[in-house]
Amino acid sequence: MIQEVNKACKKLNDTLGIHVTLPNPNRTTLKAAAVCNLIAGAGLVTAGIIFSSKCCAALGGISVISSVVLQREHKTMTNKQR
Repeated sequence: MIQEVNKACKKLNDTLGIHVTLPNPNRTTLKAAAVCNLIAGAGLVTAGIIFSSKCCAALGGISVISSVVLQREHKTMTNKQR
């Protein structure tokens, strides 16, 4: 997924005539980001429940979903390197 986004951004950069280098995270970085998003998301969901804040709970849910997506990307990268 990251490679597809980078390819699309590169085409856009070439079309606009600008030079922007995009980060290409490795497996360790993806794993760390997934764990951080999961912890932050769980905290936000918990805070949203305790303080009856729908906004906080929604942001926590989005963070947890982001964690799942990053974890899948990590697994995909791991399987491709085998």
